[in-house]
Amino acid sequence: MRSMDDRQALRAAWAGWVLLLLITAAIMAVDNTRSALINSRLAAHDWFAGRSLYNFNGIGGFVYLPQSALLFIPFAFLPVALSEALWRLVSIGAFALGLRAFAALAAGKERRDLFPLMTLVSIPLVWDCARNGQSTLGMTGLMLLAVVEIARSRWRQAALWLTLGFVFKPIIAPLLLLAAAIHRPLRGKLAAGMAVFLLAPFLMQRPSYVLEQYAGFLRNSAIAAHMGVTVQGWAHPFSALRVAGLVVPETVQTVIRLAAALGTLALCFQAQRRMDPARSAVYLFSLSAAYILLFSPRTENNTYMMLAPSIALFLASDFLVPSTRGTGILLAVLALAMTGGRVIQRILAPQAEAIWLSPLLATAFTASLLVRFAREPDRRTAGQAAP
Repeated sequence: MRSMDDRQALRAAWAGWVLLLLITAAIMAVDNTRSALINSRLAAHDWFAGRSLYNFNGIGGFVYLPQSALLFIPFAFLPVALSEALWRLVSIGAFALGLRAFAALAAGKERRDLFPLMTLVSIPLVWDCARNGQSTLGMTGLMLLAVVEIARSRWRQAALWLTLGFVFKPIIAPLLLLAAAIHRPLRGKLAAGMAVFLLAPFLMQRPSYVLEQYAGFLRNSAIAAHMGVTVQGWAHPFSALRVAGLVVPETVQTVIRLAAALGTLALCFQAQRRMDPARSAVYLFSLSAAYILLFSPRTENNTYMMLAPSIALFLASDFLVPSTRGTGILLAVLALAMTGGRVIQRILAPQAEAIWLSPLLATAFTASLLVRFAREPDRRTAGQAAP
C-alpha cells in the first residue's frame, strides 16, 4: 500500500504532464508558426483532394507514410488552435502513459514508484518536442507500451502498439525488426498488423492513387536519406564529425550502420537470454532508441528526447541505491547538458552549426549503457545458484 508521500508524488507527476499539455497548447494558440503539424495538416488535405503527398526535395514537406496523413485527418479540419491542443493531448498522453508503464515494469515487485522521479527528469528533455508537436513524442510512448507488453508476453497488444507507432513515424522500424527477430510469438501478430496497416488506405482512396503514394513515399524516403547523409544540418554523429572537418563517405556510413544494426541485434538476443523479461524489455527499448538516434540519417536535435525514458529510468534507479549514486549524478549531468544543449553550443562554439552536442551526449550515454549492460547479472546463473 502506498504511503501518503508516494500518493502525493504520483499526483504531482501527473499534474506535471497536464501542465506541460496546457503550456504547449497555450503557446500554439498564440503562435503556431513553429508547429511541426503544418505538413501533416497539408498532407491530410492533399489526401482528400487526391494530390501527391510528397515534394521529393529531400528536405522539407511531408516525409512520412500515407497512413500518417490518415492519422491526422481527425485533426486537420478543426480550427488550428484546437487541433494543435488535441494533438498534444494525444502525443503527450501517449508518452506519459508509456513512461508510467515502463516505470512500473522496471520496478517489478519492489515497493518503489519510479514514475515521479522519471517524470521530473523527462519533462525538460521532451519540452521542445512537445512544444513543436513532433510525432516523435507519441511514437516513443507507443514504443514504451510495446516493450512493456512484450515483457508480459501479450503479443497482440505489443503488435498493435508497434504498428500504430509505425503510423506515427517510420523510424520506429529498428525496434519493430528487433522485436520480431527476438520474439517468435510476436511475428504472426505483427505480420497481421502490418497487413491491416498496408491495406487500410485502400478503403479511403482509389487504388491507383494509394499505390502512387506508396511509390512516392519510397522515392521521397530515398532522396531524404541521401540528403541526410550528404547534406549538413542533421544532428547525427557523422554530421557532428563534419562540423569538426572530418567527412565520412556515404558508403562507409552505410557499412557502419549495418554493422551497428547487427551488433544491436546481438545485444538484444543476449539480453533476452540472460535477463528476466522486464529487464530485457528495458534494454530492447534503450538499445533500439540509441541505434535510431545515432544511425538514422535524418536525426534532429529534438529527436534525442527518445533517450528521456532510459536516462530517467537509470537515473531514478541509481539514486535509490547508495552505491550507484555516483553513476546517477553523471546521468543527471548528461540530462542537464541535453536540456541546455542549444545554450551550451552557442557558448562553446558560436560559429559552428548547433548539431554536434546532442550526438556527442547520446554517444556518451550509449557507452554508459553498454557498460551497464555488461554488468547486468545473468539471471540463469543466479537461478541455478539459488537454494
